[in-house]
Amino acid sequence: MKTIYVVGNPGFLELHRKHLDDNSKFLRGHVSVHIPGKEVQLFWIHSREGLKEFKKAIGADLIWKYRLRFYFNLEEFTPREEEKTEFSADEKALMRKAILSLA
Repeated sequence: MKTIYVVGNPGFLELHRKHLDDNSKFLRGHVSVHIPGKEVQLFWIHSREGLKEFKKAIGADLIWKYRLRFYFNLEEFTPREEEKTEFSADEKALMRKAILSLA
């Protein structure tokens, strides 16, 4: 089984359920990932090749309307926190010295 994450614009989850509730080939899961302005749903499919069949079951209209994207890894679509670099006291003093020497 392969895990697939479906990410799309708000409103797709309810319509998505209607299209896939009668299809037992795809197992629905729960994911607690928050992306501002997006909805995320987790599914398990039998293989990567099953993605094409999965997309057919959803339907092209839903995919285009809600701009659905399909990911196999959580890291591919989760926002990464930016690394914050804090300068040490020595580095700050060195920068001040360099700035003052330019003036």
